[in-house]
Amino acid sequence: MSLLTDIKKRYFKYFSLFYKYLKHRIFVLLSLSFFVGIFDGFGIALFIPLIQSSIGGEGELTESLGNFKFIFEFFEGMGLDITVTFLLGLMIFLFLLKGFFKFLDTYYKTLLQSYFVKNLRYKMVNSLEEMKFTHFTTMDAGEIQNTLSGEVYKVTASFIAYFNTVQSFVLLLVYFALAFFSNWQFALLVSIGGGLSNFLFKRLYYSTEKASKGISTSSHTFQSYIIQAVQHFKYLKATSHFDIYKKKVLATIDQIEGNQRKIGFYNAILSGTREPIILIVIILVVIIQISFIGGDFSTIAMSLMFFYRSMVHVIAIQSSWQGFISNIGGIYSAESLIETMESGKEDAVESDFQLKSFNYKIEDVEFSYGDTAPILKNINTEFGEKETIAFVGPSGGGKSTFINMIVGLIKPTKGKILVGGIELNSLNINKFRKRVGYITQEPVIFNDSVFNNVTFWSNPDPENVRRFYHALELAKMDGFVKGMSNGHNTILGDNGMILSGGQKQRISIAREIYKNVDILVFDEATSALDSQTERDIQNNIDSLKGKFSIFIVAHRLSTIRKADRIILLESGEIVEQGDFEYLLGNSPKFNHMVSYQKF
Repeated sequence: MSLLTDIKKRYFKYFSLFYKYLKHRIFVLLSLSFFVGIFDGFGIALFIPLIQSSIGGEGELTESLGNFKFIFEFFEGMGLDITVTFLLGLMIFLFLLKGFFKFLDTYYKTLLQSYFVKNLRYKMVNSLEEMKFTHFTTMDAGEIQNTLSGEVYKVTASFIAYFNTVQSFVLLLVYFALAFFSNWQFALLVSIGGGLSNFLFKRLYYSTEKASKGISTSSHTFQSYIIQAVQHFKYLKATSHFDIYKKKVLATIDQIEGNQRKIGFYNAILSGTREPIILIVIILVVIIQISFIGGDFSTIAMSLMFFYRSMVHVIAIQSSWQGFISNIGGIYSAESLIETMESGKEDAVESDFQLKSFNYKIEDVEFSYGDTAPILKNINTEFGEKETIAFVGPSGGGKSTFINMIVGLIKPTKGKILVGGIELNSLNINKFRKRVGYITQEPVIFNDSVFNNVTFWSNPDPENVRRFYHALELAKMDGFVKGMSNGHNTILGDNGMILSGGQKQRISIAREIYKNVDILVFDEATSALDSQTERDIQNNIDSLKGKFSIFIVAHRLSTIRKADRIILLESGEIVEQGDFEYLLGNSPKFNHMVSYQKF
């Protein structure tokens, strides 16, 4: 049993991976390869009587086929004369059939490749969407980006190489079976020759697989370093730290290229030695056949042709398998990423929620990451619909965590959150989040037009254009957009490079308003802006008061003076709450915070 398990693990683990995505389609492809080999084999067999006829006349045609004479007996039974002309016509017909099935075989493999890679990419993207936010924060951005963009191309190459190997193996089996039917001693020699050559190259396959995995791992690290270099370029440049950081990047490049050189070296060994080895095997087989086994000319010639065909496919198997192993890191990366993302899959609740209101009731809520100390504890409060709530307090007090729970990005480890009287965990969270607008400290701007940034690629029909300008008007951005050279079709550039910080924030606000939300969240939305722009954005937020349920996380207390309620968080607990004037007169802690800021 252990032997069968070892064989399955070693030789069929990759087949199982492809079967998971392709199902019965694999066997259709293998069947096409089988027919290619059958028609090719029968066509080759007819060369022997053709050659024999040029030596001994047409009377020798049937006998020269040996065990394959049943082909001629079949046609003779139909009353047909076996002549050289008939033989040539039959050969043309068989090779045409082979060509037809070869076309089907090649094109169908292309279709399967496209189907496999598309579904693998779909699965990775879907798994990314379905992953919990808390799980995402533990992952390496470089691994995600590199696998979704770079490693998928290695998966494509590995797919082609793997099925070239499998198809060559099917053809090898066909020729082996034909050879066995012709001469069992010859079939034994084929097995020995193929087994010996595979044994010689086994170590090369192992070393290539190891180098391929090393390339994938180093590529993840390289992508992560590049992402961070772009994100922190200003700091690295201003402090001359780029030189130190660059050494880490260059070291990773050296690792990648070192493994590439190893794979190139192993491929060169395989390319330079496989033909001489096969030639040596062929010569040995011919010597053994003539000296020890014997047989007439036609038997030896047919055996030699089948042997040659078999060894051609042994070479093809070795070459394509080496190509598969060279790119196998892509498969490991893709499967590993999918497994990691799916292990953190968000629980899906398929409820058709119909919330009558968006008022909140929070009961005995606590939150912590794993076994760490609680970030939030003993949270009991209520928020009315269309109320503006601000969260303030020292860094690490739990403000952003609180907001993340309100919008359903994280779940409380204890207690419950009710929205409109319904527990948030029992709602279809994706449908609920469609009612949430989220504006962060770093505005999310895509390298696309103003219209697409705000509408998220909606169809620019008259109704959507009307809604678009209405959202811009509420965000106090309509006049600026109308004054642009291309109006709402103006391309904003990478991360909105043609916009100021305040304009980016207004675009973000317009996007959430266009989305037709009930809840607006401003998470440190003005902390990176200058004082004048901050006041402009604050006036913008104040103008939205009463139209939405608004939650604001703020360090600058001047931005929350008009909030209906301010919640002061400290060490994960609510220590004070009330409007600005109430806290200013009744909370020493809040008063102390205000005294450090200029109004």
